[in-house]
Amino acid sequence: MKKTWKIGSVTVSNPFVLAPMAGYTDSTYRNICLGFGAGLVYTELISSLGICFRNEKTMDMLKISSEEHPVIIQLFGSIPEKIAEAAKIAEQYGFDAIDINMGCPAPKITKNGSGGELLKDIKQIPALLKAVVEAVKIPVTIKTRIGYGPEDDVVLTVAKMAEDAGIKAIAIHGSTVKQGPKGSRHWEPIRIVKEKVSIPVIANGGVKKPSDVFLLADETGADAVMIGRAALGRPWFFTGVNRILCGEDPLAVDREKPDPTILFETLFRHIQMMVERTSDAYAVREMRTHIHFYLHSLPESSHVKDQTNKAKTKEELLKLLRNYKNTFF
Repeated sequence: MKKTWKIGSVTVSNPFVLAPMAGYTDSTYRNICLGFGAGLVYTELISSLGICFRNEKTMDMLKISSEEHPVIIQLFGSIPEKIAEAAKIAEQYGFDAIDINMGCPAPKITKNGSGGELLKDIKQIPALLKAVVEAVKIPVTIKTRIGYGPEDDVVLTVAKMAEDAGIKAIAIHGSTVKQGPKGSRHWEPIRIVKEKVSIPVIANGGVKKPSDVFLLADETGADAVMIGRAALGRPWFFTGVNRILCGEDPLAVDREKPDPTILFETLFRHIQMMVERTSDAYAVREMRTHIHFYLHSLPESSHVKDQTNKAKTKEELLKLLRNYKNTFF
C-alpha cells in the first residue's frame, strides 16, 4: 500500500480508514482516532431525510471540529432529489466528501429502500449517484457490499456504474447484505473490482488484528483498508498499523497488549471530550458502550462495567474507573 492516496482532490496521508459505525464514530471518537494515526474517518450513518427536514438530533451530527479532517459524511436514503439536497446541506458544514451508504443491512435502514436494499434492484442506482454528484462540488464516494443475497455478486456492475456517474472512491465490505458480517472475508470480488476500475478501492471486513489489515490489502490490491470494530476501544490500532507500514514486524505488533497508562489516559480524555461536546448526563450514557470496548479482556473488568452502567454523573463514572485502574494497574 502507498502511504498517501487521493479521493478526487482530497489527499489522504495513509491508507487506514475508520469505518462509519452507528453509535460510535461521533465527532469525539473520530478526533481521537485521527490523533492515533487514522488517515481518514467517516461519520455515523446519517439520514438524508433527517437533514432535509432539519431534525435537531440529525443536524447536531453534522457538527465537526477544525482538527477533524479529512472526514467523510455518510448518508443513507433512496430518493435521489432528497439525498442530493442533504448532500448540498452537508457540504456547507465543511466535510471533505460525501459518502452514500449502499450496504447497511439493518432493518430500520433497509425498510425504506435505503442502505443494502439498493443492491436488490441496482437499476435505480445510477440516477441516485448522478443526483448527488451533480449537487455538490466535493467528491462523492459509496460504501457497498458484494451483493444482496447469499449467492449474489453484483459489486463489479455497481462499481462500474459508480465510476461512470463520477464517484471518486468505493468502499466494499466482503459480504452480501444478507450475510452481514459472517461473510466478511469474501475478498475475491474486491480484488476483481480493483482490477477493473480506475477509482480508489477501500477494502472492508474481516479485520481483527493489525496484521489482518495487510493481509486484506495484499489479497485485494486495495488502495486503503477500512477498520471497524477492531478499532472500538482501541484507537491505538491505527498507531500499530502505521508502525507496520513503516517496517515493524506485524506479528510483534499483533502480540502487544495495550499500555494501561495510554488506555486509561485515552478513556478519561474521551469522557471529558464527550462532556465538553454534549452534556454530563448524555456523555455518561453514551460512554457506556465505549467503556465496554476499552475494558474488554482486562482483569476483573466485568464488575466495573456493570457499575459504570449505573453511573449518573461524570464524577461517579471517573471515580469507578480510577478505583479500578488503581486496584489492578
